[in-house]
Amino acid sequence: MVTQAISATRLLPALCAFMEAASRVSRARLLRPIEARGTRRLARAFRTQGAALVRALGAIKGQFPIQEAAAKVPNIDGPFDKAAKQTSFTFAEPIDELAAAALEAGALATLKDLGMVAAFNLENPRAVTYLKNYGAKLVKQVNETTRDYIKTVVTQGVEQGWSYNKIAAAITERYKEFAVGRPQEHIDSRAHLIAVTESGNAYSESTLIVGMDLSDAGIEMVKSQLTVGDLKVSEECRANSAQGWIPINQEFQSGHQRPLIHPACRCSLLTRAALSS
Repeated sequence: MVTQAISATRLLPALCAFMEAASRVSRARLLRPIEARGTRRLARAFRTQGAALVRALGAIKGQFPIQEAAAKVPNIDGPFDKAAKQTSFTFAEPIDELAAAALEAGALATLKDLGMVAAFNLENPRAVTYLKNYGAKLVKQVNETTRDYIKTVVTQGVEQGWSYNKIAAAITERYKEFAVGRPQEHIDSRAHLIAVTESGNAYSESTLIVGMDLSDAGIEMVKSQLTVGDLKVSEECRANSAQGWIPINQEFQSGHQRPLIHPACRCSLLTRAALSS
């Protein structure tokens, strides 16, 4: 019995390493098509909103200065709000779709990793709560960030004496960058950033949901944060990972219940039954 316990202890690090490697591969494989489809649809949404905004700005074209270095910057809130309302569904629908797909994929992968044959569907109460108005709420955040970007473009144009047509062209170009730009090394565009972040959030949330459901069923569950292990991992993610396995209901030291800790975070959540003492 003692020999068996020692053998199990020695095998545990190797088993954990295997679980981590398998989790990384499974997560990447399952999320790749979800991210790709979401990116394409969100890129199209940004282009659509850009065109709608330029059309809406035509109504206040006369407010744009024709002299150089004019001090007054036109208020674009009205046209932007109009464009945002017209294109809200084009953003919300793909976000809702990718979140639901990632949530289901993550839950099924987690159950498989745990050796469970239990079923999972999006009618799970925790899943319903997570997905409720998900896209609509996120679109509001996306639009406010976009508004700030576009105001910066307009302000720069006015301060530099650009014509209305040049400002409109700069706005169109900015929206193209949202669709195909490169804000981070492993992120192709703002559309890709949203797709990667929200699919990653949903995938980790589903892992947490499975763990919480099993905990409710009387199984003592623990969790840990898995990083990709390279030099680009943030200090906050490293610190969470260094905690090792913690109770399923406990927050990580960052204050998060699960990754993602920041946009485009590459970390995963691992869960398992607690080892008996």
